[in-house]
Amino acid sequence: MKVSTILICSVFLLLAVPSLHAGEAILYAGFQNPGKLTFDYASDIPGDLLEGGYGSTFGARFSGGRVIGFEQNISFSPRFARSGVRAFQSDSNLLLQAPGKIVPYATAGLGFIVTWGQDEPDEFDLVDIANFAFSMGNEFTFNYGGGIKLRRLLGPMGFNFDVRGYTIPSARDGSLSLIQMSLGAVFTW
Repeated sequence: MKVSTILICSVFLLLAVPSLHAGEAILYAGFQNPGKLTFDYASDIPGDLLEGGYGSTFGARFSGGRVIGFEQNISFSPRFARSGVRAFQSDSNLLLQAPGKIVPYATAGLGFIVTWGQDEPDEFDLVDIANFAFSMGNEFTFNYGGGIKLRRLLGPMGFNFDVRGYTIPSARDGSLSLIQMSLGAVFTW
């Protein structure tokens, strides 16, 4: 009985290791469209100033696992929501994907974002106040999304299209949601 249990466990591990070792790196660039920043004192600022504008982002995602796996994302946004506001973002996600060359996938996870750029204005300028509102500092995020990977089109390289939603639940004692779309190069091993 003991020998058969050890044999079954050994065979299982030998079959599972290649699936667990599978990995990818994605280098991507894209844009973000933040929604409206909502918080308690927002009624003093005209609504259109608290609507985020399109911003850009670029970064890298690293993942492991074949069907169920994990993903780590690191990105930088030179323009986040408003002119002069920048962001650094990192996420850790659960990844569910199909095996094969054409791979639809879904992902969800937690992370953080650091935004900076606009100091608190000394004078009452609504545009500067709105830009300052998007310079939130360190915040916790939730994210969800999905996309499609085209693996191994040119050796280990392929392409990726991705759409993600991010929610910052405590942005300025309110909330902010944004959509991010990106294209990337996939390197599979």
